[in-house]
Amino acid sequence: MNRIFPEQLSGLLAHHLSSVYYLVGQDPLLLAESRDLITHAAFKQGFDEKTELAIDASTDWNGLFERVQSMGLFFSRQVISLNLAENLTALLQKNLLQFIELLHADVLLIVQLGKLTKPTEKQDWFVRANQYDGQSVLVNCQTPTIDQLPRWIGHRAKSLQLTPDHDALQLLCYSYENNLLALKQALQLLALLYPDGKLSFARVKNVVEQSSVFSPFQWIDALLEGKIQRAGRILAGLRAEEVQPIILLRSLQRELMTILTLTRPSQRVNNLDEPLPTAQLREQFDRLKVWQSRRPLFVQAVQRLTYRKLYALIQQLAELERAAKQEFSDDLWDKLAHLSAQMCQ
Repeated sequence: MNRIFPEQLSGLLAHHLSSVYYLVGQDPLLLAESRDLITHAAFKQGFDEKTELAIDASTDWNGLFERVQSMGLFFSRQVISLNLAENLTALLQKNLLQFIELLHADVLLIVQLGKLTKPTEKQDWFVRANQYDGQSVLVNCQTPTIDQLPRWIGHRAKSLQLTPDHDALQLLCYSYENNLLALKQALQLLALLYPDGKLSFARVKNVVEQSSVFSPFQWIDALLEGKIQRAGRILAGLRAEEVQPIILLRSLQRELMTILTLTRPSQRVNNLDEPLPTAQLREQFDRLKVWQSRRPLFVQAVQRLTYRKLYALIQQLAELERAAKQEFSDDLWDKLAHLSAQMCQ
């Protein structure tokens, strides 16, 4: 299986058309563009029909099986795009396997998944699909992180013959984080306004709007990393989006309890102000099945916290949750901001 980013897909399609493509992620722009690129390449090579289906408990599997089996009789070539549910039941897996067994050269399969986990990769249908096409392609359609976004913008700008300077690039990242559709439209507008392609901070500032979209998970990650300004900015964005504070409180509470479990001492702690222990972190990560991508974030938090500070944060969260349930006010957001700063210090 070839694992690529969406910006690599066009070049790959120009050289080879695979029989199976996986679009993994939840970014609407990347999913739509990748699916369109694959379909367009297939139509150029003689495919003439396209079917899109959401796979769930109501799927008409017999109709899907008949569609695949009958196509050869009419010399029709078809792109079939399946949008899979997050949790596949045993019956759905069985039907998927039967569907994969019916694939042939006149069918190009696109499978869309929100995420691809190790258990999913071991399911029979997935194993059989990769056996069917040893050159299957997985396209990472996750929204670029803040660290990956400059690379994405650089590639998209180059395709539009735009050359942003460093400050312009940073402004675009700051203004459109997690909102690739708005970012795409801004770049297209910049290309129209400035035919010479040179993007300075001043030129970009005349066009951009503050269109970043954040999630509670990004706030949590910023807190774990100790990035006080980023945590504050994300919190302000979540407040503007009218996210319920109780969601943030519960999310942070869960992560703090994970830290407490990761660093649970084997004997009595004599000094609550000593740094949290890190000796057994790897074993604890494995035991708790913490994702590899999140382990460095927890390490940073553990190295920064003490038991006294950890207990104080947990107590403050409990007090804020009681306040949120009893009497909501803007003061709650101020207290959340104060707690964010405390955790990042």
